[in-house]
Amino acid sequence: MKIFINRILDKQIYFSTDYGEGRGIWKEDTRPFQKEYFVEFDISKLYSYKELIISKTEEYKIGIYDNKINLTLLLTGYDEYGCATFQFGNSIIEIETNYDNRILALIGKYIVILVENLDIYDENL
Repeated sequence: MKIFINRILDKQIYFSTDYGEGRGIWKEDTRPFQKEYFVEFDISKLYSYKELIISKTEEYKIGIYDNKINLTLLLTGYDEYGCATFQFGNSIIEIETNYDNRILALIGKYIVILVENLDIYDENL
């Protein structure tokens, strides 16, 4: 995922993408700069079916609302271990869930998830 870092507060960064603006925790040892990076997003929370909200729009989005990051992603796969595979632009994000077969019916739909902690790793290291 291509991001541009707008502001840095210790390990927390605020960034913009083609899909909106967000914030996350920089998980590298090197200090980031206000510039463009290619990164990987990691979300460590375990989600339940009730936390996956079908989006009213079919487009990727990221934004900060009520101090949480809102991500709108396309669900592309789901396995028997509860691993949900999402597409966000040209990036893939895997999210762990409590397995629920109702999630299978959401494949191919845009889903909104609320994220408290978005970990960000530099792909170019």
